[in-house]
Amino acid sequence: MPSDRPAAAGRRSAPAFPASSVALAAGVLAAGATFGAAGAWAATTATFDVTATVTPGCLVDGLGSSGNAGRVGTLDFGTVSTFSTQQRRATTTTGQAIRLRCTPGVNLIMTIDGGTHAASGQRNLQRTGTTTARIPYALCRDAACTLPIVAGTAYGNSIGSTNSEDVRLPIFAALTPSGTMPPGTYTDTLTVTLTW
Repeated sequence: MPSDRPAAAGRRSAPAFPASSVALAAGVLAAGATFGAAGAWAATTATFDVTATVTPGCLVDGLGSSGNAGRVGTLDFGTVSTFSTQQRRATTTTGQAIRLRCTPGVNLIMTIDGGTHAASGQRNLQRTGTTTARIPYALCRDAACTLPIVAGTAYGNSIGSTNSEDVRLPIFAALTPSGTMPPGTYTDTLTVTLTW
């Protein structure tokens, strides 16, 4: 039976795409495959240490860069009569002017020089305005003054948990006036060196 349709009318062919469009689609698929592979990589981790070392020591409040802590305190023998021969004592432990803090167990070493007016190893107070009027005195590590502090000799001080926040330097002094000294003000200056 003759047909009115053209012979090719019953068949549909696939739509034609330009070659450039096909190439573009293929490129997108390839890029997607590349990103998928990157997301599958495993992360690499590593560790490193952080450390600090704390050493024992001491702190002198108010200590400047020069290392000079100023005045430790004053050894004040008070007012003495010209005719007095009575022994006098003094200490810096109650009126210490600096605050010294140390780690418990630290080895604090104290050394004291001979003073401004020392002669033949003897510390002396000297009357203001003269170089001849002097009163010899002794430094000690105990209140009874039985443990002398020899000029230039190093002495250790025990630092425990009870005194570590307010270390007192055990400096005591004693003098016995001759009873014949001219009136006036007698002074001396000592230098204390602390090491730890």
